[in-house]
Amino acid sequence: MRHDVFRRRVAAAAVATAVVLAGPPAWAQDPAVLFQGMDFGGPDLSDLSLEELADVEITSVSRRAEPVSQAAASVFVITAEDIRRSGAPSLPDVLRLAPNLQVQRMNAGEYAITARGFNGFETSNKLLVLVDGRSVYSPLHSGVFWDSLNIVLEEIDRIEIISGPGGTLWGSNAVNGIINIITRSARESQGTLASVSVGTEDSRFAFRHGGEFENGAWRAFITGFARDDTFRPTGGDATDALAGVRAGFRTDWTAGESDFVLQGHLWDINTAEDDNYTGDRIDVSGGHLLGRWTQPMAGGETQVQAYLDHSQRVGFAFDETVQTADLHIQHARLLGGRHQLVFGGGYRWISSELVTNPIFGSFIVPEEETIQLTNLFLQDQFAVTDQLTLTLGVKFEDNSFSGQEWLPSARLAWTPRQGGLLWAAASRATRTPNRIERGLYAPGFLEPRDFQSELLTAYEIGYRAAPRPNLSFSVTAFYHAYDQLRTVSTTPVTVLPLYFTNNGAGETWGVEAWGAWQVNPRWRLSLGVQTLDKDISAPPGTDITGVISQGQDPDYQVLLRSQADLTDRLQFDASLRAVGELITIEEYVDLDLRLGWEVNDQVELSISGRDLLTDERVETADARRRAFGRSVFATVTARF
Repeated sequence: MRHDVFRRRVAAAAVATAVVLAGPPAWAQDPAVLFQGMDFGGPDLSDLSLEELADVEITSVSRRAEPVSQAAASVFVITAEDIRRSGAPSLPDVLRLAPNLQVQRMNAGEYAITARGFNGFETSNKLLVLVDGRSVYSPLHSGVFWDSLNIVLEEIDRIEIISGPGGTLWGSNAVNGIINIITRSARESQGTLASVSVGTEDSRFAFRHGGEFENGAWRAFITGFARDDTFRPTGGDATDALAGVRAGFRTDWTAGESDFVLQGHLWDINTAEDDNYTGDRIDVSGGHLLGRWTQPMAGGETQVQAYLDHSQRVGFAFDETVQTADLHIQHARLLGGRHQLVFGGGYRWISSELVTNPIFGSFIVPEEETIQLTNLFLQDQFAVTDQLTLTLGVKFEDNSFSGQEWLPSARLAWTPRQGGLLWAAASRATRTPNRIERGLYAPGFLEPRDFQSELLTAYEIGYRAAPRPNLSFSVTAFYHAYDQLRTVSTTPVTVLPLYFTNNGAGETWGVEAWGAWQVNPRWRLSLGVQTLDKDISAPPGTDITGVISQGQDPDYQVLLRSQADLTDRLQFDASLRAVGELITIEEYVDLDLRLGWEVNDQVELSISGRDLLTDERVETADARRRAFGRSVFATVTARF
């Protein structure tokens, strides 16, 4: 599927973009020229100043609302305004805005995304991804199929990204980090929105309408996308184009003091096989239904959430069906004026069926398996003094593969009188086995064995401050000690069959830092820097892969962003990123640009260019790697 129709429609947009990008204007060499003669008493760059952004309430760190400035964790928030001004065509491209994430594009639709290392299609399995509280990780390989997350970007309220473990509150897979995608309430998305983007590589549309009813509000949407082929590293199309559609609804209402949310989605996507150039296709379809009840109680709040999820991936090589039922209950309350307790539990039931094509000579045993996860957790945030807070927590988890596990954590936060937040944390997290690790069988070559959970003990220290109203920053240093990492071992004497083992161990360490400077009311600069070192190994003779499960990670990453309001209605945004080399991939620097024009209060036009410094680039050394390069696209958005 080549989607040539979209190419024909973008000719005018491409020409217009070429004019904009043809040569650097005077202010590109001297940014000060950009603001000469401008009235800086006009509207602010966005709805929130840096001080107000520090007070944005998040829920991912402690499972209750708290300002970013008081969260004792390495947390970065991508706001709805950031998403709009990024010009990103997809959710993975939006996540490139987070300086504490590593994003590698594999092919037209698949990405490898992680925090603090272990990146790669097979190895980015230590990151928990949530959409409105619903886990989207795959029990097949513990990763995320990013090609099926075609969420309406205009409906995202914020994305909370925590780098570092969160197992005490969130459980399995919250090892190296958490991505919590939170969409807007139906009350905040009233009226009609229509958005169309047409480009040389990406095209998408979204239509949404919302209304009100007694004590509540609703919205319904439909969105679709198409992405063209990438290229083989040796040249020629990679035959990996994809396209899909998603539709859904959300309602929010109150009854007395209770708040209710009900939402559901259906999706259907046609994508390519992962690792060949034959043009074989995979049909991905599914749907979910989620409900949430929140009830204030004396000194606290109780929340009950449940969801049902069904997904299917059907291709030439396999047919996978996954059905999930999840129930979570938690209660948060203030006790004695100094203790803030959060406790609760959950149960998840997963039915996973994978039927493989016999010609490949390998399959999963058993074909159908039921996986159950049960957990109980308790966390107490205790005010030791007015400036010192201690948070202790523990989660007990029982899963069908590795049994019972304890996930404790301790966090200490100190707020100096001059401002800022100094914090330190020690945590334990686990990644539970997946179906491949426990059941992949190739007769005579690979046999299933008793693979166990991978373990992490993490130590972190960080400082966050806003020394001036127009300047803020966050710095975190971390040390991660891993044990029982995945390896592949041989059978003594006979060598074959091979089997998955837990012989790997090692450590990673690094620094994450980012900050923002509001140069003036119309111009904001942001800088993010990340370093990573690692030492992962296995005892001699216990692994034949060279601990391939450690992934592929650059030793540094730098992200520089500029958001400028040229006039009250004209915006210019730029994002420059530099990424260190991988095993066989050279380091690179690339640039994204966006020019947006708010024609009036209802209509916005924008033109974007992505990966503008590279003719063709490969971001991963994985066997699935594809090459891609610069692209341009235009967007029209109307709200009424």
